Amino acid sequence: MVEMLPLVAEVGSVAVGRRWLRDVLEPEFGEGHPKVDDTLQALSEVLTNAVLYGTGRHVRVTCTVDGDGAEVAVHNDGRAGGMRPQRQNAAPDAEGGRGLDLVAAFSDQWGIKLIPPDEVKVWFRVRFA
Repeated sequence: MVEMLPLVAEVGSVAVGRRWLRDVLEPEFGEGHPKVDDTLQALSEVLTNAVLYGTGRHVRVTCTVDGDGAEVAVHNDGRAGGMRPQRQNAAPDAEGGRGLDLVAAFSDQWGIKLIPPDEVKVWFRVRFA
């Protein structure tokens, strides 16, 4: 099963994306499953980055549920100068720069794919079993 949600690239869309993903995952894996919250946290990080740093007016979230897991992806237009998202070396007292580290912590796999001409796809996979 593949679900898709188009969103306007604005900060308020992060909460909309979280509610949508919860509504997709809970019927599949059960209300209150601890991995649902992990998946929502990873989505928050990726979606926030797309909204804040992507150059397009829209983003879209996809979720593919297959057996014991789910793959979630956020697609957005490229970044200014063609830069792709990357892990930062945040100072211990920095307020930001840890988003992709958190995605790595909350997921089993993750990655970044550049799709010509200027789309960026950041995806992560979470196993629920």
